[in-house]
Amino acid sequence: MKTIGVGIIGWGFMGKTHAQALRSLPLFYPGADFRAELRCVCAGHAENARAAAEALGVDGWTDDYRALLAREDIDVVSVCTPNAMHEEMVIAALEAGKHVYVDKPLAVTAESADRIAEAAARAPGFTRMVFNNRYLPATLRARQLVEEGRIGEVLTFNARYLHSQGGVLLDLGSHALDLLTWLVGYPRRVLCKTFTLYPERPTRSGGRETALAEDHVQLMLELENGALGGVEASKIATGADDELSVEVRGTKGALRWSSMDINYLYYYDNTLPEAPYGGMRGFTRIEAVGRYPAPGGSFLPPKNSVGWERGHLHCYYTFLDAVAHGRRPDNTVADGARLQRLMEDCRRSAQTGMWEETGLR
Repeated sequence: MKTIGVGIIGWGFMGKTHAQALRSLPLFYPGADFRAELRCVCAGHAENARAAAEALGVDGWTDDYRALLAREDIDVVSVCTPNAMHEEMVIAALEAGKHVYVDKPLAVTAESADRIAEAAARAPGFTRMVFNNRYLPATLRARQLVEEGRIGEVLTFNARYLHSQGGVLLDLGSHALDLLTWLVGYPRRVLCKTFTLYPERPTRSGGRETALAEDHVQLMLELENGALGGVEASKIATGADDELSVEVRGTKGALRWSSMDINYLYYYDNTLPEAPYGGMRGFTRIEAVGRYPAPGGSFLPPKNSVGWERGHLHCYYTFLDAVAHGRRPDNTVADGARLQRLMEDCRRSAQTGMWEETGLR
């Protein structure tokens, strides 16, 4: 059985999430014909790296990511560092001949993301963006319905990511935009408005900070066929926890999904005839729950509820499966760079107050 050596760079929230996914693979995919072995953890401080390795029972640890990349026993590198550090680390990993699994967003600017994508095009290794919301049974079923033509021509759409902390366009908005464009395609133009609740805030050192990121983003997107939809991302959504939702309505049907109702996809078949008392028309609650195809879906049983981390697990599994079999995966850094350009178009629109052409169709 092929063994894939993995190294994690960054030991914050996402580094721990990637480690959890790696450790869970044998349980959730017992029929997989490969195994992944975490061999080294890199953190910014040596004591954190050592503590992480001890907690995981891993021999390798370092506070220098270059030392991790130099190891011949590491095939895949998880990059879980802040966005501004991605370009340097991802390109170095690609040049070292590694496969790269990088958390979203790919970079801070479109230019930086393009440089990463260009390096990936030259490198032998495979890449994947970590957009975990694509890899839940309900959202995978939504994509399947779209590909089957069950929605028809898209008429309207919207996505919302409401939170009570975190970033907005790059952090929350990237998730909403990725899920939406995955289902309906990229827009031909965008209109963006941002809002910052407190334009000036105190710093820990006693000073004042004025270069602040937005707290709320409202977008309007126009598809090639003229269909209009909206995206809302907010970290000042009072009463919200971590609520990502998407709706798509077309000539033949409609679908909707929410992370707060993560196990179910709602689908409306507009081809069913009108009838007295409604006939069979109405939204169908599809019980996606934990119904992954083999070798997934056996543990936990498919009727058991899934959670946020299950999308991360399936995202990592399908990437490693592609690596193990020499099959180029989808959702690569080239896709991440494309999404970054869309977010840059949104920022430009917020500055000009005008519709901006994307050139991404």
